[in-house]
Amino acid sequence: MPSMIASILVFIMTLGTLSFLVTTPESWVPHLTDNQWGFPYLSGRGRLVIKDVVILGGAIITMSETAQLYLKRKTASK
Repeated sequence: MPSMIASILVFIMTLGTLSFLVTTPESWVPHLTDNQWGFPYLSGRGRLVIKDVVILGGAIITMSETAQLYLKRKTASK
């Protein structure tokens, strides 16, 4: 049960971090002299945040696995 709670907290934390992509203008390449700027071109800061997609996926997997174990133990004890 504690690992499921930890996975839920990691899920919430990474959603908060990924919201920086929408709320922070420095996440996207600024308009300098190139034609390639703005969405979908990520700056260095934006690329640092995108790693949280992998962390979010891991949190979802561990959350589902611990929920399955919890339900199996609950039905086995009845």
